Amino acid sequence: MLFIGALFIVAALGALSISLGIVALPDRAVRQRLLEGTRPEVEKAPISARIRQLDKPEDAARYVATQGMLGRLERNLMLAGHPGGWSMRNIILAKILIPVPIALLMLKLAFVDPTPIKTIIGIGAIVVGYFVPDLLVHSRATERQDEMQRSLPDILDKIVITIESGLGFEAALANAAGTAKGPLADELVRTVQDVRLGVSRRGAYEALQARTTSEDVQSFIRGIIQAEEHGSSISGMVRIQSKEMRMKRKLRAEAKAGQVSVKLLGPLMLCIFPVLFIVVLAPGIMSAMDTF
Repeated sequence: MLFIGALFIVAALGALSISLGIVALPDRAVRQRLLEGTRPEVEKAPISARIRQLDKPEDAARYVATQGMLGRLERNLMLAGHPGGWSMRNIILAKILIPVPIALLMLKLAFVDPTPIKTIIGIGAIVVGYFVPDLLVHSRATERQDEMQRSLPDILDKIVITIESGLGFEAALANAAGTAKGPLADELVRTVQDVRLGVSRRGAYEALQARTTSEDVQSFIRGIIQAEEHGSSISGMVRIQSKEMRMKRKLRAEAKAGQVSVKLLGPLMLCIFPVLFIVVLAPGIMSAMDTF
């Protein structure tokens, strides 16, 4: 049992080292040429297919996740801004490797003292370990989209000021994106670069709309597209959007402030009130027990 557990741990560490680039694999074409020169004709196709799957672990994702799960994971990665080290390859390998030590621990506990409760807890821990990478990516995507929504009114104010100073909308957008910081500024810089590289304005704006789930950002983009289609004043639209987004941000802050008292009720009832009851009632209960 110990030998099997050590073998699983070594295999997991080896796969993790390969996925992180610590140990480099040879090029796929070099492997295929070597196989063509050293293997019979009958064995070429299945072995090369296996090697292709080893060279690209994300191709093996269909064995550990459904197409819907992979689609949601890819979407959340895009919404999270593709943070460093959070590629599809690493996440899929993490979904495979994280449950391995949990499963080994569950097997050890099952052999030492097998009980139904430990089995249920072990299976639940394996399932949670399998979904941990998805939860982390979803959390990162949600935080990034919230930050984009919070920074939108300030960027709109910069755009309005720049347009009123005499610059065009694209120049104002590029200036606001270049001087601001945060995920929304990065997305606007990418949009301006797409337009400069030859992408149509509508296509660049729709691509930006697809890279966010913030209703405020999407409303701003829809306003830009409609203003360009109908030939209306973009500066007036941006000024109205800026006032509206700032009011929405204020209302959201007031709503969150109103929820503080309700959210504090749980910690008060679970942590503070029991201690107060013990401190206040314990002397009386002890005196009554001594009396009777």
